[in-house]
Amino acid sequence: MTKEELLANIEREWEALQAAIDGLSDAQLTAAPVSGDWTVKDILAHIAVWLSYLSTNLYKIERGVKPDMGLTDDQVDRLNAQHYREQRNRPLERVLEDLHGAHLAVLNRVEAFSDAILFDPQKFKWMKGQPLSAHVAVNAHEHYREHAADILAWREKQGIPSVSCKGTEELEGTPPLAGSVR
Repeated sequence: MTKEELLANIEREWEALQAAIDGLSDAQLTAAPVSGDWTVKDILAHIAVWLSYLSTNLYKIERGVKPDMGLTDDQVDRLNAQHYREQRNRPLERVLEDLHGAHLAVLNRVEAFSDAILFDPQKFKWMKGQPLSAHVAVNAHEHYREHAADILAWREKQGIPSVSCKGTEELEGTPPLAGSVR
């Protein structure tokens, strides 16, 4: 894989996520639970938080500082619950702004790295044999795909027609890259 392919994957799944929410009213985005107690807005806020986390980690790596990584599943679950509590009362418009801004920040950060830095599994000891691109994938396009699928399943269950999510369909069956946090 190259940086251009990684960026293309991120963009394709971003477009699929956008298609998954396309046409939903503010009420549909904010009122009905989609996954557990989470609304579409809560899912989008969740993604924005993890994109910000990724962007911060990429910034640290650019500066030669070890990023905050290696969280256990329990730690991730606790953080997800904490982020939900912190984000659930934020206005929809702010959540959407944060999501778009965090997505662009990740694209800009990834663009700054060479293929050698992104794809060398031995470059960073703290990645435990995984390339940096694995951390990017789990927190960006694989995360988009995961939650676009949740939203599309909810739409189908609710009888709400959706726009075709080409990106998600194209990557269906592609195994996720290991070694990072969502």
